[in-house]
Amino acid sequence: MTEYGYKELQLTDEQLAEFYSNQTKFIENLYENEYLILKDASGAEIENYIFQRGFLKKINYNYIENKYCGIIKPRNLYQKLAIHMLQDTESHVKIIRGVYGSGKDLLMFNEALAQLEHGNYQKIIYVRPNVTVANVPDIGFLKGDLEEKLGWTLGPLIDKIGGEDELRRLIASEKLEMAPLLFIRGRSFDNSIVYVTEGQNMTTEIVKLLISRVGEGSSLWINSDNHQTDKQIFTNDNGILKMIEKLKGNPLVSHIYLPITERSSVARLADLLDE
Repeated sequence: MTEYGYKELQLTDEQLAEFYSNQTKFIENLYENEYLILKDASGAEIENYIFQRGFLKKINYNYIENKYCGIIKPRNLYQKLAIHMLQDTESHVKIIRGVYGSGKDLLMFNEALAQLEHGNYQKIIYVRPNVTVANVPDIGFLKGDLEEKLGWTLGPLIDKIGGEDELRRLIASEKLEMAPLLFIRGRSFDNSIVYVTEGQNMTTEIVKLLISRVGEGSSLWINSDNHQTDKQIFTNDNGILKMIEKLKGNPLVSHIYLPITERSSVARLADLLDE
């Protein structure tokens, strides 16, 4: 079973009293950077914690803010955990998985922009595997220079930054760089967020290549939806799922699964087709 990055614990009043007096037995099965969602006997959320360095740390409500989006507040509990994970300084490999329209790119890209504004990183290295949608014919040879060839990969970002003009200004200022997987071997990205979207379309070898490119002062941020793998090879050998399986518990790695579609009531219909 794939881990979700959190465990939910529903306790009676008696168990809650025990939790607050001695947490030892409640943390036995937690791994580093895993979240604990604490609920009462009725299932109502009480508090949330993250397990780090042998202890539970209570997490507080937070939001994302940058000049492009203003303020983004979490719409559900799992988005709250995702924002905390993105802003937490303990981990440097951050993975957000989730269903259609759950806010993976919205939260991750806007927090990456906020990190640039705060001066924590110099640039965003944007990587999107150039894999077309399953069973849709390829559009064929694309004319133009590298930026023109890769322009289609920027679609998930345009709506989140206020249009193409803003996006091009980021590229012109060297705050955003497109990096095709084809050409990243041999490179080292320093003081950057290596930002990977549509990460479900990567094998273990591709993920290993990406990790090995992360240089000094850099972090690797990946989002993915494993319901949307576009070729059978990524179902048979999925690099993101392998990362979670092999690296969970490593203090440099954290991840969260977002199970709720927030895009629209129509978008939520897509999940019904998996049942």
